[in-house]
Amino acid sequence: MNWKKQYQKALTFSYDDGNVQDKKLLDILNRYGMKCTFNVNTGLDFDHGTWVYRDVLEVHRLNLAECPELYAGHEMAVHGVYHYNLTELSPAELTAELQENAETITKLYGTAPVGMAYPYGVYNDTVIAELNRLGIRYARGVESSHSFAEQADLMRFQPTCHHDDPQLFDLAKQFLESEPETPQIFYIWGHSYEFEGQQNWDRLERFCEMLAGRDDIFCGTNREVLLPDEEPKTK
Repeated sequence: MNWKKQYQKALTFSYDDGNVQDKKLLDILNRYGMKCTFNVNTGLDFDHGTWVYRDVLEVHRLNLAECPELYAGHEMAVHGVYHYNLTELSPAELTAELQENAETITKLYGTAPVGMAYPYGVYNDTVIAELNRLGIRYARGVESSHSFAEQADLMRFQPTCHHDDPQLFDLAKQFLESEPETPQIFYIWGHSYEFEGQQNWDRLERFCEMLAGRDDIFCGTNREVLLPDEEPKTK
């Protein structure tokens, strides 16, 4: 469904890395009827790619092959096989990092990915050209726009804000009270382990409570919101 035929406002979430804390994140999002896109690293699992967040939390990836049911109803997107800085790779390494990631996602979850989030938020024209060749239609950075306006260049898309942004709830109030004449998109991003590490899951609960159940806001995945006329391609 093209949400713009019925709504003027859309809300979407984007979370990176495929961490264990996605389980709690999904529990909350599903409870409030929210939709999210998960950008995952298919070459990392529970015992590989671990690190310590702010000296308080050991971060583990999920074993993605075991998680199709967990992520059901949401979108899976590209984030690289190993979360490398894509701008530092050779052409052959870049192709392998992205193509293998997309192919594994398609195999595990049954739908070919059309979106991604740039690891570390970095990219260049070479990276974008390779993504275009692979059929990726949108790609997200990490610079907050603090805006709901549609963006013309979806390969250099920037989110409204991170979930820990000091302006999050002011932006939510602004979004709720707006009566736009053109389509508006509230795009939130982050990592689920950040909620656990900072012990502020209540922040997500409060945000969802504010925006859930509204008949004037469409809640969709990144693909549904950014590419409203594009049907998913299954394997």
